Amino acid sequence: MKAWQYEHELRRSAKLDLNWRSEWKSVGEYEIFPKDLVSMFWSSRVPGSGAPECLIAGAIQSVENMGRDVSRAEKLFEEGLKLFEEGQIEHLKATTALIFDELSRAPILKDHPYHTFERPLSWEEISVQISRENFDVEASRLYSSVLGGWLGQISAASMGTKFEGFFGKELEFVSREDLTNYVEEEGGYNDDIVYEIVAIEALSRLRKPSSRQIGLFWLKHIPFGWSAEYIALENLKRGIFPPNSGRFRNPFQEWIGAQMRCMLYGLICPGRPYEAARLAHMDSVISHSGNGVYGGMHSAVLTSLAFVFKDPRKLLLKSLDYIPRRSEFADVLRKAIDRCKSCDSFRQVREWIEEEFKDYNWIHVYPNACCVVTALWFTEGNFDETMEIVLKMGFDVDCNAGEVGTVLGVMIGANSLPHRWVEPLKGNVKTYVKGFEKVSIERLAELTLKLSEKLSC
Repeated sequence: MKAWQYEHELRRSAKLDLNWRSEWKSVGEYEIFPKDLVSMFWSSRVPGSGAPECLIAGAIQSVENMGRDVSRAEKLFEEGLKLFEEGQIEHLKATTALIFDELSRAPILKDHPYHTFERPLSWEEISVQISRENFDVEASRLYSSVLGGWLGQISAASMGTKFEGFFGKELEFVSREDLTNYVEEEGGYNDDIVYEIVAIEALSRLRKPSSRQIGLFWLKHIPFGWSAEYIALENLKRGIFPPNSGRFRNPFQEWIGAQMRCMLYGLICPGRPYEAARLAHMDSVISHSGNGVYGGMHSAVLTSLAFVFKDPRKLLLKSLDYIPRRSEFADVLRKAIDRCKSCDSFRQVREWIEEEFKDYNWIHVYPNACCVVTALWFTEGNFDETMEIVLKMGFDVDCNAGEVGTVLGVMIGANSLPHRWVEPLKGNVKTYVKGFEKVSIERLAELTLKLSEKLSC
C-alpha cells in the first residue's frame, strides 16, 4: 500500500468522538532536550569513579585538536558556563545547540599540525596501507586464550571503573595487592562491554554483517550512550547510517569509544590481524571516524597478535604494521614506544603523556593509547604488575585496563590468570543491555569461537 493511500483511508474511516478529551496538556510532560540531559552535558560525575566531567568542554577541545578554529564556540562556552551557574537551563539549551552548530562548521586552521598527517577513511583506502600478514595459531589452546581474554577484560575493566577520569598521581595510593578489591561481583556495570555483547548478537544473527546492520542492533538493544556513542545513536535514530553516523556533527569522533570495544574482533580473528582490523573498522565507523577508528583497529590487532606473540614489546612493535603508517595515530604510537625505550620507568612516560596531551580530553584516543602502550611495555606480561601500571597511568582507566586485560588474558590463557582476579566474577557479567542482563562468560567464549568459524577467521 502507498503511504498516501494508507493516510487517506485512515482519514476517510475516522469517526468523530465528541467525548474525546484533549491530550494537549500531556504533551508538556515530554521534552526533546530534557533538563537533566543538558545539565549533564555541562557538569556531571563519571558513574564509576565520581570524577568531574564537562562534555561540552570536551567537544570544543576535541574539534580544536582536529585543527579547527573554535573561537566562536569558546565565546558561547563562557556564556553557557554563566547560564549554568545561574540555573538558567532553558536558555542553556539554546546555547548548547549553538555550540554544536559552531563546532560543525568551525574553519580549518591550515597551518595546524593535524593537517600534516593522512587520514584515510574508507576500508579501501586503509587496507592498501597495512600488512596482510597472518599467523598460525595452535587450535588446542584457542578456547583457553579466548576465555582468558574475556576474563581478563571484564575483571580489569571492573577494577578500572573505580578510578577512571583521574590523573595517575592521584591514584598512586592504591597498592598492587588491593587492586582486586575493586573487581565487582559479576563485573559490576561497565558500558564498554555493552557494545561487544550487542555486536556478538548482531554477528550471530546476520548472514552478511555490515556497519549499517550492527548500528540497527544498537538501536534495538542500547538504551543510552555517552560522547561519540550518544551522537551516533542520535544519528542512527534519524536514519543517518555509518559511516556518516560516526562523522556527522560528531565532535567526539576521535575519542576512545571504538578502541574500548574492538578487542572482540581480535578474539574472533586469532592470528589474523588484517581481518581483525577490517571487522574493527566495520564496527568503529558506527560512532567514530579517522584516528578514532584506527584506535578500534589497533585494539583488535593487539588482541589478534596476542595469540601469537608472548613478548609484549614485540607485540607492540608488530602492531604498527596494521595501522595507516602516515596517520597521526600511528605517529602517536611510535612516539610512545620511543619514549618507553628511552625512559627507566612508566612514571617518566606518564609525565610525558600528561604534558604532550594536556590540551586533549581524558577520553581522547591518543593519551589512552599511550597508556596502553606503556603498561604493556614495562612488564613481561605479569598480570598484577601490568594492572598496577595501567591504573597508575590514569586517564580512561577502565577502557585501558579492559584492553590490556584482554591482551594478557589471551597471552597467558584462562587457567593462568590469577584466581583473585577471576573469582569475583562468579562466571558471569552483568550489563544494562536489554535481553542480556546477565551473561555467562564461558558462553561469551563459545559464541566468540563460533563467530570465528562463521566469519572464516
